[in-house]
Amino acid sequence: MNSSRFLLLPVVLLAFATPLQAQRSNLSAREAAGLVSSQFGPQSVQWIAEMRAQGGIPQPSDWQVLAYDQRSPRLLYRFWAGGGRAGDGGADDQRYPDDVPLGYFSAQQIGVDSVAAFTIAEAEARRARVAFDSCDYLLRLREYSTEPVWRLELLDASRRLVGKIYLSAGNGEVLRTVWVYRDNRARPDGLPLIVDSMAPGGQGAPLDFSNAVPPSPPLGGIVAPPVSPPVAPPVPGQAPGSQMGIHTVPLPPTPGVAVAGSSPYTPVDALGRPIAPQPTAPQPAAAPDDGIPAPPPIMKAPPAPVAPALAPAPPVPVTPAAPAAPSTAKPALKPSAGDSERIPPPPIPR
Repeated sequence: MNSSRFLLLPVVLLAFATPLQAQRSNLSAREAAGLVSSQFGPQSVQWIAEMRAQGGIPQPSDWQVLAYDQRSPRLLYRFWAGGGRAGDGGADDQRYPDDVPLGYFSAQQIGVDSVAAFTIAEAEARRARVAFDSCDYLLRLREYSTEPVWRLELLDASRRLVGKIYLSAGNGEVLRTVWVYRDNRARPDGLPLIVDSMAPGGQGAPLDFSNAVPPSPPLGGIVAPPVSPPVAPPVPGQAPGSQMGIHTVPLPPTPGVAVAGSSPYTPVDALGRPIAPQPTAPQPAAAPDDGIPAPPPIMKAPPAPVAPALAPAPPVPVTPAAPAAPSTAKPALKPSAGDSERIPPPPIPR
């Protein structure tokens, strides 16, 4: 009897040791950084770019550590920690230069460990009435800051996202919450309801589903007939089919055109006598359309501007000419053949 009792004792101790061992296998972010530091030296985690872990219930079983290493070609080196030991993940070749880390922090800057961060996130989920089954962790710097920030993603049993919490790893301040409701609190159109604390108006802002698109009917289902838009009541004085606020006003009759119930318009003078219409010049007949474009009209040049008349010039005084001096030259004789008054020369003696 006593021997059977001692035989059952190891079985009972093993049943209690299994949950304790599973609890011990889960470690926090600070413990993971300590394992890497003890295995590879304090300089290995002197500057951390980020720490990641998945499937925390509530704490994960292993962590991925991305740290700065000047000897690495891409300046980053990977480590892992879990199961009471740490390992070498090799040089990182995926981040630089495309996906540059936001910055670097040391393990001493982690004031709020992952255990405390989970406690804060659980309280926020209880306040928002959101149930979850596991938690994914990410620790990195806040953008353009030296403050490390936790991002906790809460997942359901199907690993669907139900909430995100951002909180400071320095003082535990909750910076932002995002909740996804897929139960009876979902949208009327069947899509999940998303509530973001950073959205305009915050979580207390009223939700407007007036423009929600109805979900598509399932295959083989019955499609409901489309709902006709509401018809506004007619406005007194408004013509059917016209826009709201615009009323139809009858126009006055056109001169010279007969309208039912009125006579053609005829102009009259000041004494009331009808004025005969003035004959108009006949318009030239339109040229037949033979496909040839008509020449452009000839533009007359504008008349040249008339120069202004000039004032008459003053009269110029005329100086009398001096009398001509008498000429002393003898008038030349005009030779003339057969002049009867000429005396012939004397004969030459022989």
